[in-house]
Amino acid sequence: MKRILICLLFVNIITNSFAQQWRPVTAGVSFKIKMLGSTVDGKFKGFMGVIKFDAKDLNNASFVASVDVSTLDTENNLRNRHLKEKEDFFNVAKYPVIKMKSTKIERVGETYIGYFDLTMKETTKNIKVPFTFKQEGNNATFSGSTTINRRDWAVGGGTLGLSNDVTFTILVNAVAQ
Repeated sequence: MKRILICLLFVNIITNSFAQQWRPVTAGVSFKIKMLGSTVDGKFKGFMGVIKFDAKDLNNASFVASVDVSTLDTENNLRNRHLKEKEDFFNVAKYPVIKMKSTKIERVGETYIGYFDLTMKETTKNIKVPFTFKQEGNNATFSGSTTINRRDWAVGGGTLGLSNDVTFTILVNAVAQ
């Protein structure tokens, strides 16, 4: 009997110590920046991610994600090529991926705040991303947005008329694994 109780306790600890895993089904990463007073919208495709999240167990939550920088699209081919090729911007040949990895997740009321190491062009800085989590059965949506200073990652150089503030949004639809 004692062995059975120990085994059940062990199984319970193992089962409850891991957050729910979610597999991204669709994802969108978009950004907005002002250029000479006009807003430039863009997006990245090629999202890859591993999500471990249980709203009742944030200590074991983690997010690891990346986007393929070569998928950058602003709906202007000349601008896309410039952003992808120039060293002052993304230089896709040298820096093909943007990565994010969570360092901590907190709950604030009905929303969450994720602290992430964001890596662009071999520079990693910690950022804070408020996000929402909505679950319906085995489906979930994670949605967050924040503003960063592009100069912290040496993106855009001293381009005249280009705002330092870039707002990016991530929307991930996922299914429980």
